[in-house]
Amino acid sequence: MKTKQTAKRQLTVRFMGLFALILLLMNVIFVGLSIAFVYDYISDRSEHIFETIEKSASSEQSWSRLVDNYVIEDEGEALRVRLSNGKTYYSEDARETFEDIAKGRSVPFLEHFVFADDERYYYEEKDVDNAKIALVIDSEAITDIVTSLLMANLLLNVIGLMVGALLIYWMVGRWSQKLSKMSNELNQLDETQGYLTVPEDPQEFYQVATAFNTLLKKQRQAIEREKQFVSDASHELRTPIAAIRGHVNLIQRRSETHPEVIPQSLAFIDKESKRIEQLSEQLLTLGRAENKKQVEDINLSQLVTQEIEDLQTTRKRAINMQVEAGIHFKAAKTDLQQIIQNLLENALKYAPTGEIKVSLQQNKDILLQVADQGVGIADEEKEKIFERLYRVDQARSSKVDGSGIGLSIVKALVTKYEGIIQVEDNQPKGTIFTITFSKK
Repeated sequence: MKTKQTAKRQLTVRFMGLFALILLLMNVIFVGLSIAFVYDYISDRSEHIFETIEKSASSEQSWSRLVDNYVIEDEGEALRVRLSNGKTYYSEDARETFEDIAKGRSVPFLEHFVFADDERYYYEEKDVDNAKIALVIDSEAITDIVTSLLMANLLLNVIGLMVGALLIYWMVGRWSQKLSKMSNELNQLDETQGYLTVPEDPQEFYQVATAFNTLLKKQRQAIEREKQFVSDASHELRTPIAAIRGHVNLIQRRSETHPEVIPQSLAFIDKESKRIEQLSEQLLTLGRAENKKQVEDINLSQLVTQEIEDLQTTRKRAINMQVEAGIHFKAAKTDLQQIIQNLLENALKYAPTGEIKVSLQQNKDILLQVADQGVGIADEEKEKIFERLYRVDQARSSKVDGSGIGLSIVKALVTKYEGIIQVEDNQPKGTIFTITFSKK
């Protein structure tokens, strides 16, 4: 990676640019305030001199004697009095100053300031009685002080930029070290073990590392589930296929001498092929469970009732229904049918006797419950039953028809509609499946 592309360099440059921009703005403000201070200071002095002259001036006074009394020569002040009769009076050494003023140039945005050669003056005229009075104040000294302060401030800014650049580079370097460490750990991670080290600060690094570890954990769990699924699916398919091939070989070997084996073998082949077909269909259904389907407003009460009545007709098994009327839910009809049918089939398989109770009610949420009085489910297996091809008590369940995918389909479809499925023990025995849908 090129140096200019590193986060450390980019952040340093951007922070330094922002820092320099702030310093520039502060300097502009400082210069403006300094100019305003100089201007106010000199204009206040000028105003004070004119007020003194206005209070004491009279047409009879002798300007030749008094003109020096209003200014302080040591502070660079000069006064000129021009009477209406044409006479002009200057304070001591003021004539040369006014000659310089006549040759100087004014500053457009600073009223009364005049630049003459290397000198800086404040010049103002006012009419007092029958005289036109002109006042000059040498502003070089105070402007030199302000200029020195500006230069000192500029030097401090340069030092500040250098120190700031070093500090910013060092602090950004500490952050980038954490990023580099995370990057190195990412390159060393494999699909089975290891997690990112989670830094305590800054908070964004903590959140990113935590989120990545959570995602990594879910991915590994998914990989493990897929491996288990492939293994279980292979086992589930291998058994009926082997049995079918065995009966095909039996027919080939003995059908001529023992024709009575043909009907028996064909019946077995038909049974096992239907089992493979059912397993394939369920696998396809599970794969399509997360696909988007067109939703509609479904009368869930009628749908649950209809599915139960259809099942009772084909299975000749009584089911206790407690279905509240008028409950509606927006979903794909086939998805809801899959949920109801799989829960009922599961109850019938594992509870060949005893009461099966189905209830549907709505309070704040929609609650669908299927309770049986079958073999029950151990606490440590309650979460595993929703895994693909998992069956409770594998040895005993091998005698029960089914593929172990039905509840996986139910779980996937319930999750699709942001619902929750829970498994609880029934009393005195059996299991209760509860599905909760938020009413939107």
